[in-house]
Amino acid sequence: MDTSLLKDVLAVLSPVAVIVGVILALVQLRTQSRLRQFDTVMRVYSTFGDESFQRHFQRVLSWKFNTPQQFERKSKPEDLVSMWVVAVLFENIGLLYKRKLVPLDLLDDLLSGPLTRAWERSEPAAVGMRVDLNLPQMWEWFELLYKAMRGRLERLAGKGHA
Repeated sequence: MDTSLLKDVLAVLSPVAVIVGVILALVQLRTQSRLRQFDTVMRVYSTFGDESFQRHFQRVLSWKFNTPQQFERKSKPEDLVSMWVVAVLFENIGLLYKRKLVPLDLLDDLLSGPLTRAWERSEPAAVGMRVDLNLPQMWEWFELLYKAMRGRLERLAGKGHA
């Protein structure tokens, strides 16, 4: 093979190799980003399985409060603690969702049932706390996540998915 031809071939292949390398690096970065997102969600979600969390979660699910006033009159001090424990978990996950660090379909797979039941049971307490503490944004990411999940579930039900 002629050295001139070899130089020409290498001159053409050199930029192609750089382009292929850049493409591979971008694919790896995207994969790493997804893995980091998944890892973050799973670390936050791992709290859900803790026995101490489950005690508070089951307490919240047992509530029959229909209004903020009912929660204020009938709740016990332990109910307020349970509200904070449960709401903080879902608030954190809601913030990850809001920041687009976790897709809604993954959260649906992990916790759509517990999320929707927790918000529906704790909404009167959340609304009352917002008013009592003059913090209208309190539990906003928990509520945002609930509404997004409720919307997703309704769309899927309309399409015949479970």
